[in-house]
Amino acid sequence: MTTDKKKRKKQPTRRKRRTLTQAERKRQLHFRIGLSAAGIFIVFLLFFAPFGPHLLSGSGKGRAVDLSDSVLQYQEQVLQYCEEYSIPAFSQIVLAIMQQESAGSVPDVMQASESPFNTWYANTPNSIPDPDYSIRVGVETFAYCLEEAGCAAPNQKERLKLALQTYNYGNSYASWALTNYGGYSPDNALEFSENMKIKLGWNQYGDPEYVSHVLRYYRS
Repeated sequence: MTTDKKKRKKQPTRRKRRTLTQAERKRQLHFRIGLSAAGIFIVFLLFFAPFGPHLLSGSGKGRAVDLSDSVLQYQEQVLQYCEEYSIPAFSQIVLAIMQQESAGSVPDVMQASESPFNTWYANTPNSIPDPDYSIRVGVETFAYCLEEAGCAAPNQKERLKLALQTYNYGNSYASWALTNYGGYSPDNALEFSENMKIKLGWNQYGDPEYVSHVLRYYRS
């Protein structure tokens, strides 16, 4: 008679956990910290993504001050056209320009009739009868002046001054000032005005103090 022997299950051999070296522990710690930081960054992006363009556009942005009610009524249109012409951070500067140019008291609020970007009406003073069109032309003109001056943000103060004086003068003032003096100064603004008066046979050319006149309505 044969007796069946119960077969014992062979227990799996447990591997001993290898002790990590100090260097390996440091690597693991850095890896975990990196993952945590990446997670926080992703959450930040997801939360702030809808507001990103506005946050970026406001970098170095100041504010217009002492504006008349007539100018304040055009804030939304100014911002709309500044966004359209890719200069949203400069919307407050544009309001300061408007305050200096007209205080919002005439239809050509940006005094942009003589700008080459005015293609709808005569290029003579105050020929634009529509404030909305004046703002559009004024913003497009100022965007061009900023490009000529190499000004990418309102906090680039010297470049901004060059762009402002160019808005007032036109006639390649920015390139003239950069070539001859490396940028804007009150003295070369006056010199340019004197040169243009002689060239054109006029008694007055632009406002040599335009920069200070606009910036009294702006706080950075």
